[in-house]
Amino acid sequence: MIETYVLSASLHLGFIKILLALLVVHLGLVFIGDTAKFGYIKRLMLFLPTYYVFMAFIFFTGMLNLAILHFSMSLSIWIMIVCWIGLIPLGAIGFKRLKAVRVNKEFGKFKKFMAIKIFCEIVIVGFGTFIGIVL
Repeated sequence: MIETYVLSASLHLGFIKILLALLVVHLGLVFIGDTAKFGYIKRLMLFLPTYYVFMAFIFFTGMLNLAILHFSMSLSIWIMIVCWIGLIPLGAIGFKRLKAVRVNKEFGKFKKFMAIKIFCEIVIVGFGTFIGIVL
């Protein structure tokens, strides 16, 4: 059982690192490229499923770890769950803004919003990871 927990915990932490890297890539995708071309929005929309797949991987490995721990909840686990749940509305708001920018073409406001949103997501993931490792 210990081997399963160690493997699942290392996968969990690895997926979190990949998610942080994806957030940095997402920030790059927002600011790189010609916004006048349709490929700009398409590129951002094609990127999002990868981001959500890794969020699902984090959820699955976290639930597996929690089951191995016999669902004994600690403060750090609650904080990680709240951080993960906090990422969902941020992603939904970002996607809604991405769909809106196709129509209104206000790319300046969109880039500023996305920079703030992605920075908040990085802080949330970093905070949850830090709490999960330290506590």
